[in-house]
Amino acid sequence: MGKTLDLGRRIELQSLDTHCGDISLGLYRRDEEGIPQFLVHSYSSVAGAREREEFLRQALLTMLGMEEVSGAARWIRFPCKTIHERALRRAFLDLTKLDSDATLTPKPLTAFDKKAGGDLTAASLGAGVYEMRAVEENDASVKRLAALVRGYVKICEMEAVEGAENQIVFPCKTNHDALIGMLRFRAENVRAAMIEDEATASRGSLAAPSQQK
Repeated sequence: MGKTLDLGRRIELQSLDTHCGDISLGLYRRDEEGIPQFLVHSYSSVAGAREREEFLRQALLTMLGMEEVSGAARWIRFPCKTIHERALRRAFLDLTKLDSDATLTPKPLTAFDKKAGGDLTAASLGAGVYEMRAVEENDASVKRLAALVRGYVKICEMEAVEGAENQIVFPCKTNHDALIGMLRFRAENVRAAMIEDEATASRGSLAAPSQQK
């Protein structure tokens, strides 16, 4: 007989993981002493399910700069001990697209932007503040920098720094370089990301074995 586990609240779902027998994978949240903790879990018992969970856990640790929770096997959290739920949910869905053999390496803060015609950088200024910069300033790069700022504000729930052009800050006042790098593409294409999120949310929900027919 299936058993429902006390995993807290599911905040995201990959309902069809094509890299592991089309299993469903959930991202769960619980709060311990006011600190959000997260867990990747599948109720599936197919071969490779536990290994897939572990790969995605390692992906979150490496690609988002999260950390393990001492004394709580498999649970992870952000080093700032706060929540960045929207960014985490978006990154989790993107990471489930990776094959379990994929090499995990944090993404850089500088990347080429085709529309700007050059590199754009998310320069870390400390205390969670990032400034969007272009190697070559022109009309196109100015527009792309503004778009990148808006994208990060939306995707990562960051805030604009008052009186500072192209500067944004995490409310936790902590640097999150890996998270910024991971979601760079999504920040550049924020409208497409929102549409994809809506489509994902409509695919159904993950049910425990006791609730399945």
